[in-house]
Amino acid sequence: MTVVGPEKGGFLCARAIFVERGKAMRKKLRVAGGILAVSLLCGAAAEAQWVFLGRKALGAVQRFTSKSHDTVSVLLEAEADKVYSTAVALLADKQDVRITYRDDRTRTVEFTDGRQSVGMKVSRLEERLSQLLISSDAVSSKSDGPSLVLDGVFRVCREMGVHCSLAAE
Repeated sequence: MTVVGPEKGGFLCARAIFVERGKAMRKKLRVAGGILAVSLLCGAAAEAQWVFLGRKALGAVQRFTSKSHDTVSVLLEAEADKVYSTAVALLADKQDVRITYRDDRTRTVEFTDGRQSVGMKVSRLEERLSQLLISSDAVSSKSDGPSLVLDGVFRVCREMGVHCSLAAE
């Protein structure tokens, strides 16, 4: 850029260049601001979708069975320590169940009813959001009672006053 003296209008020309650069900079800032606003709105919408999906998953009991395992998982809107202590208390009250391993720090329990060995873990996902996971070795199809694992999850839900239902496939 060449700046010429006042006799040829040089200062006015330089001022016009600076004004044009200012306009271009303001335009870039507006575009950047728009992009930022859209990003924030999309992020909030995505978070809202996760919250919606999470709400739908609360109390939905997921079950997986195979030839060798029976596994059940459920998300509960409750503190993990409360879920764990409720489950342990229910196990302690049950006459035909014996606790074989217990680790309060990791919220893990193993127990048996004489036919099945069962493991349970309660995980803290958030302050008031927990996952209850129970897994056992599968019992032959000749079993005449309900699944010890499934029954256990529903007993914990009932005791805590939380609505749980078997999720649709």
